[in-house]
Amino acid sequence: MNKLSEVKTSHPAPKCIPCANVQPKQDIICKKSGKHMCSACRLVSYCSKDCQKAHWYRHKLDCQNPMRSEDWQPSWIKTGRIPSFMTENEWGNTPATDMVNHAYNEKDANKDFALAFIASGDLRHVLRSLNELPPDYSGKLNILLNDINIPIVCRNIVLLLVLGNVSDPAEAADIALHFWYSLFMPSEYRMQITCILNTFLCEYIASDGSPTRLGPHSTFSLCITGGLNEFFQHYISSSFSIQDAQDEYNRVRNAPSRLDYRDRMYAGLKPSHRVAFERYRRFGILLPFGAMNAHFNCPNNSLFSLEGKWWQTDYADPLEGWDIAAIITVGKRYGATAEDIYGCLYFFLSEQLRIFIRRLRTTATTFTAFCMDACDIPKHIQNGLFSDLNFPASSRFDRIVVSNIFDVNYVGIEGVLRPWSPLLAETKNAAIVGYFMNWFLFQKDGLDLSVMMFLSMADADALYENSRSFSKFLQTQGISGILQKTKLRLREKHRIVPQRILAPLQGPTNALPEFPDDDTWYHYTKLTCFSWAERFVEFERAN
Repeated sequence: MNKLSEVKTSHPAPKCIPCANVQPKQDIICKKSGKHMCSACRLVSYCSKDCQKAHWYRHKLDCQNPMRSEDWQPSWIKTGRIPSFMTENEWGNTPATDMVNHAYNEKDANKDFALAFIASGDLRHVLRSLNELPPDYSGKLNILLNDINIPIVCRNIVLLLVLGNVSDPAEAADIALHFWYSLFMPSEYRMQITCILNTFLCEYIASDGSPTRLGPHSTFSLCITGGLNEFFQHYISSSFSIQDAQDEYNRVRNAPSRLDYRDRMYAGLKPSHRVAFERYRRFGILLPFGAMNAHFNCPNNSLFSLEGKWWQTDYADPLEGWDIAAIITVGKRYGATAEDIYGCLYFFLSEQLRIFIRRLRTTATTFTAFCMDACDIPKHIQNGLFSDLNFPASSRFDRIVVSNIFDVNYVGIEGVLRPWSPLLAETKNAAIVGYFMNWFLFQKDGLDLSVMMFLSMADADALYENSRSFSKFLQTQGISGILQKTKLRLREKHRIVPQRILAPLQGPTNALPEFPDDDTWYHYTKLTCFSWAERFVEFERAN
């Protein structure tokens, strides 16, 4: 091989920190070493004060860059929006929670409960709250269900109608399960849903909005001005073909541009879990791994917009809405293995839905569905506008469940507590319950960024003690003044939901999530996508 001829550049590579006085347009290049560092930014050095002064007109653009400010904020904070890497899904992204927790609170099997789920999302918290009541519970339940998104409300209505009107509990549970979570369903299930919806609409119109029966003891009412029929007709329409659904599903769920993201997730899974996750992603049908699915021949239109677009993200997963340990425990009772994680979820949900059906048929339960801004509801109740819907002006709620609209990019703490605090029952167990999902994006030290690398190692935050940062965040939101105005108190010791996922229920504010063994760590950090920065709060009356 011939020797390459030596090429000498007119600007040799630096052997030490150079003087930063470089002004190309003026053809000024100081060739001396930098000995005197800029004390403000510590990014550059100069050979002398003269060079520093001469270069200031250029360097000040960097030295005084707004990104160097201690007050610098990400654009999502300045614009008050959710960052693009934080999304929600219709199936939920925190485990279903019993919002009554009867054993730690009222402990009275005869007590009537008024429960308000003011930003309900799907029905998972409602389902768990009713299912966990004691077997001998004989009180009455008055449940307010609200969500500002009409598609979510319509899906919840269909689920309640199916669970309350299909006579065979096993069949009702299976129809509801696949309507909730499967891309396709058997044509017989579509026919059942069509019959139920048509009957409901006819009776609802003919009765001028009178309550609909959900079995012998439960009823269901609506306070929605419009939009229902359009979505219900969409659900039962045959114009959306199997191929249309599969193509749109694949466009989002299996997009080539997201291959590396999927593989990064698969890389953390055990071999059989990789296959199970890939199977659910490919077919979108919630069944045990070896179960036949050829008869699932009708698209589940409710998972698509009116224009035929997939509602959710490419990584939305029903596993995130339920407790993994309970899923596996129940699944094993039916012969499923932990490897067949979606088979476990299938049996867990089937059982939960059957318990819920039994509750509807034995407990006097009144559901009222709303679709409006959550913070407009209290003034309408107080003005007596909802008296005909079982919510007179004197209504008070034992639990007001607000989901994560406490987050500053939604309603915020004061925006929720100010209108809803007057409607909290004056009992020691009554509580406003919610959580902050995105607070750490608005608070310095909210996440351990030194180990988290922009959420790609989010499970490391399960071990990060963030209570001080969360307390600072609450103070920046003016929590002290808000509590004084609303006459509420932030509970230090919780009685309904732990302060963090997997933390002990009555643990201190600095309690970390508990992982008793390697399997627990794996199941909760690899099979789900929690940020582990979620913080749950309970507010009670101050006196």
